[in-house]
Amino acid sequence: MDSIKAVSRMILIRVLTVMLLTCLAIDAGSYWLLQILSVKIGKLAEAYPSLPEITASAARVQAAENGFWPYFVPASVIFFFLIGLFLWLLLRRPVARHMQEEIRPQRVEQRPPPEEVGKEETEADKRIFVHLLSALQREGRLMDFFSENLTQYQDAQIGAAVRNIHENCKKTLDKYLAPQAVLEQQEGDEITLERDFDPNSVKLIGNVTGQPPFKGTVRHRGWRARKFELPALSGHQDPAIIAPAEVEVG
Repeated sequence: MDSIKAVSRMILIRVLTVMLLTCLAIDAGSYWLLQILSVKIGKLAEAYPSLPEITASAARVQAAENGFWPYFVPASVIFFFLIGLFLWLLLRRPVARHMQEEIRPQRVEQRPPPEEVGKEETEADKRIFVHLLSALQREGRLMDFFSENLTQYQDAQIGAAVRNIHENCKKTLDKYLAPQAVLEQQEGDEITLERDFDPNSVKLIGNVTGQPPFKGTVRHRGWRARKFELPALSGHQDPAIIAPAEVEVG
């Protein structure tokens, strides 16, 4: 069982790492394009200062730059974190079942698991993921935000809404997962990894040769969940419902 838990943690770390790298790549590309757009709009504004359309476009691009780090980046990190958690929930059950079959092959024929049990376990994993989305929707209106057409709002309005969503979703994650940095050191600090360091918790990048101890620089502190305490699942509610509709009567 310890080996299964270790593999499950390794899968979680790797999936979240891939999602984080994907998020960083998208954020970096978006920021790069935003910088190019800002330079071009700025040149047009200097060349044609009397055109109100160019002036308004320059103001919108500037507002987007100001809101990129405090609003867009946190929202994208939350989104990719949820995608990574969903993928982990889908992967961990088949991997654990396969490892159990490898460890105890002689018992497979004596106690074959019914197909219904496997389906129920898969449905339970899906419900857990949707349940987390339900909590984020209930506390922070996350699904309302992602489904909203933002083109009809000004950047200042979007920034104010994202700030409230970010605060409430962060409170929800702290309540149910209590995320904590893997390393105590800050990004940019020097660190020495001894021979007994956990490769599941710390990923080595760069020029990795030889045997530990390794000396390097912290590029990302990592994240781990200190707990996983979602509210109890209801046995009667449709698992596909993230948040029920609300109708006021009278």
